[in-house]
Amino acid sequence: MAQARIPDPLRAVLLDAGDTILGPYPSFAGRFMAVAEGEGERFEQAAVEAALAEAVREADWPAAWDDPAISRTFWEGLYDGVLARLGHDPAERARLTRAMFEAFSDPRAYRLLPGAREVLDTLAGHGLTLGIVSNFEPWLLDILELQGVRGMFATTAVSGVLGVAKPDPAIFAAALAEAGVTAAEAVHVGDSPAADVAGALAAGVTPILLDPAGRPAPAGALAISALDQLPGLLGLT
Repeated sequence: MAQARIPDPLRAVLLDAGDTILGPYPSFAGRFMAVAEGEGERFEQAAVEAALAEAVREADWPAAWDDPAISRTFWEGLYDGVLARLGHDPAERARLTRAMFEAFSDPRAYRLLPGAREVLDTLAGHGLTLGIVSNFEPWLLDILELQGVRGMFATTAVSGVLGVAKPDPAIFAAALAEAGVTAAEAVHVGDSPAADVAGALAAGVTPILLDPAGRPAPAGALAISALDQLPGLLGLT
């Protein structure tokens, strides 16, 4: 499959949420360390980042995020896995995983990533329809509201609300229908090859992989290494 091209005409930009336009503040590792310190534990940031990366790679991600019990079981399991890799005392892990879940489930713990608001303003200023397509709990909508950007999106297709998750093309179809555009008129930007790129391709949407490591775009996709490169890629400069 050849590398993708930007649709012409381009009418809509769909975006993933977590690690694309927003994330825990000041970072996942930073918040993890702050919560741990509040519970009397100290970890090194590099160790937390390495343990998290390994835990995420090995995680069995839910097919949707609309069941609070499944969501809690998954996240507490992930936090427990990070703590296990950090060598934390097994007898104390349950207490700390509960504290992590409560902290990371608070919409106030999240912020737009640096430069994200400016990119959204640029896209909207060029008349593009914006949408969210995200594997996230329903309270993603609260985060967008708290960050003052929910009104910028013509569609917010959230897995925890719809009961279907990327890479299932149905979540993209829901977003396109609500936004009033066709798949051939849209791009989707996200950080996961498995969820964002594969899901967009299955839905007929042009995928743009956000990969800070700067790796080449997968077949059928485009790639950027930072969100602020998006307007240039779309020819909006």
